[in-house]
Amino acid sequence: MVGTLHIHDLLLLKGESAVTSTEGVPCPYLNLTQRPWVVARRGRIADGLITVGVRGAQRHERCAGFTALSDVLEARRPDQLRLMLAEDSRRTLQAFRSLSYLESHLAGLDLTWGPGGSVGYELASEIPAVRADSDLDFILSAPQKLDITEAQDLWRMIRSAPGKVDALVETPLCGFSLEEFVTASPHKILLRTSDGRILGSNPWNLLDGKDS
Repeated sequence: MVGTLHIHDLLLLKGESAVTSTEGVPCPYLNLTQRPWVVARRGRIADGLITVGVRGAQRHERCAGFTALSDVLEARRPDQLRLMLAEDSRRTLQAFRSLSYLESHLAGLDLTWGPGGSVGYELASEIPAVRADSDLDFILSAPQKLDITEAQDLWRMIRSAPGKVDALVETPLCGFSLEEFVTASPHKILLRTSDGRILGSNPWNLLDGKDS
């Protein structure tokens, strides 16, 4: 039985399951001839349905929708995905080289992190998704408030990676850009919540300086 699911988790669905798009029709990009992996999106679980995203074979083939929680066979968190899962022939791609760099330089980091986006999808599904120009999506879990100096040091390390890295921090309440946090603090930044995007100055307390 699959345990608690979180945003950015990669989910393997039952072969006979399907994703219903937000328009109420079957998602056209879910290929059931392959192992059907989707990603958990930001949203609330209601009536046994969770919000997910489908990645097709082409860059423009994306679909947002819902699937039944009971149709999830397996879940892999970003922090369970590492370069060792990649095919040797794929590791020279820039996004994988960035992942290798961060695995080495963040080995002692006392926070949970892992790859999302195309890198996370490929490592979980074993379906090639990373392209030569793909960025690395870096997902950092921060249940406790980050000290701004610690965040700045972390960002300096991340931006020194061989390729472009988009770093997203997830708190129990929302997600936000690490780069924006370290450059804009203490001013308001964009916070991604389950109820939509807002501006706020404290991602760990949405009532502190909230501005819709």
